[in-house]
Amino acid sequence: MAGSVEQAGGQLDGVAQQQNTLAAAVAAGELWLESGVAERAAARCEQAVREIDKLCRDAHQLTRKRKFGDNADGHAAAARFAQAGQDYIDTMRNAQQVFKNMAATYRAAGRTVTEADAANEQMFRGQSR
Repeated sequence: MAGSVEQAGGQLDGVAQQQNTLAAAVAAGELWLESGVAERAAARCEQAVREIDKLCRDAHQLTRKRKFGDNADGHAAAARFAQAGQDYIDTMRNAQQVFKNMAATYRAAGRTVTEADAANEQMFRGQSR
């Protein structure tokens, strides 16, 4: 289980890096989205955040030490399984943060278009006088 959690964590790092690249492109004015599209994408990210909350609540029982025998091997196994459960929850919480960041990035991309439209409208109004 630990290997798959580590693999998921590595994949999540890649997604987080892509999100950071997108956020930088939005901040530089190189990426924008129509505001409705941006809002739908952000809402879907927020839905994923809520779904992860539920998954983590349901998975909390995985962090509880179970009895695998009252000896050194049993205690070690119990500790490893409890740690694997905590690693899963930590990975999911990190994914949740990535989704929160993505929602903010999408909204920023939508604002870029809205602000550009407003600036263009203002500019055209000024020229038509």
